[in-house]
Amino acid sequence: MTRAQILSEARVVFGRRGYAEASLREIAGAVGIKTPSLYAHFPSKEALYEAVYAEVVVEHTAFFDELARASGELPPLERLGHLLGGIEAYYRDRPDLAEFSLRAAVAEYGPGGQNLREIFLDSESTLAAAVRAAYDDGVTAGAFAPGDAEGFTALVFVIMDGLFLQLTHYEPEVYRERFDRAWRHLSAALAA
Repeated sequence: MTRAQILSEARVVFGRRGYAEASLREIAGAVGIKTPSLYAHFPSKEALYEAVYAEVVVEHTAFFDELARASGELPPLERLGHLLGGIEAYYRDRPDLAEFSLRAAVAEYGPGGQNLREIFLDSESTLAAAVRAAYDDGVTAGAFAPGDAEGFTALVFVIMDGLFLQLTHYEPEVYRERFDRAWRHLSAALAA
């Protein structure tokens, strides 16, 4: 039994049942150990949840940091499309992560909620910088109408949150159609 196995199974159980309904007994059973053995790694259910949450944020941040780095040389509009497309690319093959993230985003943060919110907000800095850079580069190149870069960054994050909800609630074909339509509209609005 490793800490990684516990975190992996806990992510699935917390994602499926939520913090309040998940039990340490269920998590221990999924790992194949007795409940007291969990305490050798985590002093409480809250500590386990926070560890799972932090691990999810680290994975999410690493993916989007790499996506931002890899798209840095693309033209501004293509760069934004690449960043927005990252939502589907990240969650498509990670259903347990999507389920956990959805619950964490809309339903709960567990008892240590404020600490978890701060972890998440801190993780957005590289992605926010990439969005701002794409916007600024687009304005400088004359491809985007000038405006408020911070407001634009906020808009992109709101769109990403909406894309995540669309991805977790609709069939892939519906999601793809909606993404493509929204992207065409956003592209046209940027050039206005």
